[in-house]
Amino acid sequence: MKKRLVTTTLAISIGLGTFFAGPIAMNPIKVSAATVNPQNNQLAVEAKADQLIQTGKSLIGKATYSNSVYKPTYPYKFSCASFLMYIFEKNGVDLATYNEDYMMQQGTYVARDQLQKGDLLFFRSKTTGTDPDHVAMYIGDNKVIHMADPQQNIVISDLDSKPYYKDNYVTARRVLPTLLPSNPATKGDKIVEQSYNLMNKVTMGSVNDENAMKFTGTGFVNYVYKTNGVNLGTTNIKEQMKLGTTVSRENLKKGDLIFFNGAIGSSTPTSVAIYAGDHRIIIPNSNGILTRVLFVDYYDKHYITAKRVFSDSAAPVVTQPTASTLPADKIVDFASSLIGKAKFGYSYNESTLTFTGAGFTYYVYKNQGIDLKNKLASQQAQIGKTVQKADLQKGDLLFFSTDNSGSKITQTGIYMGGNQFLSLSTSGSVVKESLDSVWAKNNYAAARRVL
Repeated sequence: MKKRLVTTTLAISIGLGTFFAGPIAMNPIKVSAATVNPQNNQLAVEAKADQLIQTGKSLIGKATYSNSVYKPTYPYKFSCASFLMYIFEKNGVDLATYNEDYMMQQGTYVARDQLQKGDLLFFRSKTTGTDPDHVAMYIGDNKVIHMADPQQNIVISDLDSKPYYKDNYVTARRVLPTLLPSNPATKGDKIVEQSYNLMNKVTMGSVNDENAMKFTGTGFVNYVYKTNGVNLGTTNIKEQMKLGTTVSRENLKKGDLIFFNGAIGSSTPTSVAIYAGDHRIIIPNSNGILTRVLFVDYYDKHYITAKRVFSDSAAPVVTQPTASTLPADKIVDFASSLIGKAKFGYSYNESTLTFTGAGFTYYVYKNQGIDLKNKLASQQAQIGKTVQKADLQKGDLLFFSTDNSGSKITQTGIYMGGNQFLSLSTSGSVVKESLDSVWAKNNYAAARRVL
């Protein structure tokens, strides 16, 4: 039946975005990128269907019907749709929704006289018009397995056993193989696979730290693509949206990046998703790594554009602007090149590379054509626009005290991403340090964006 699940568990695990998002993300989905699809081997798809059927049968007598509570542990509670979503998820196939309408738009149409194991069958009551309100899975021999109702719970039914299955039949969809990876796995398959498999292994927040597996949404995207040979070169969502080539919604392929706004009609992106194929998206945000379908009204209305940043037929392609052309990267690269060369002193001398802390930042930005107007830290803190610590981007100017007060600005730094910054220390040289260091925590005062 088609109703929202409203348990406390769901509210905690999914967050406020669930109201708009519809489908839920449950336990981690272990995806096998080597799974063969029917274009290569129909037997492999049949094997996957047998796994689904076995899991479904194993829950008979262990789960009860609930249209308001979802409980994926014993004693299980499912609706008809969440039951199927659960057994697919347990076998590495992500339906990304517990909504019958959205399930019915996935996969491909199949005629009733051509059903095969694993197909989804949709039914409607006489009171709901054209929308389906029940879904079952075909298991062969004219039979389906489904969470039937509060009296029967999970049952196996013959499609000829009741008039209901003929009179209320809507359609059938074949989601195997369309929800499975190709063989051999494409780069898009591998990106999607890794994203799924990292679901419960990363911590989402306001910093990027690959060693600790902590990421922002864009940091997660950058990490997954980088480890699959695609160098996005930035964790700035606006810069990510400039990469690659634009693709239409009708031509999306696995691994494409999709950008959404926070206000309908705005061209400013606030979130990025990885297209997972067949209308599914993987969204990294503060609630974790979630899966959704593009049919949901929220994503349909807040969709901005999609970008393809690699080609499976050739070497990874990231078109203009590349990482080497981004102003923030140029600034960080140039500042990093001065490690071991620039030295601290109470003067400004470009020929000897002798600077105060603020003189160093003045010199670095000047080299990239940006005038900070002044060589005093307190004065540099007046230009550009204020940036909250949680929203730092590569190339932002950081300001510190040197007396552990965090108020009197006497030192500068350059944010380089990953919670790291560069500064010319009074100890004499350019150093790279974490914002989580004791010194940085005690002395951090402000940040400004001048790019």
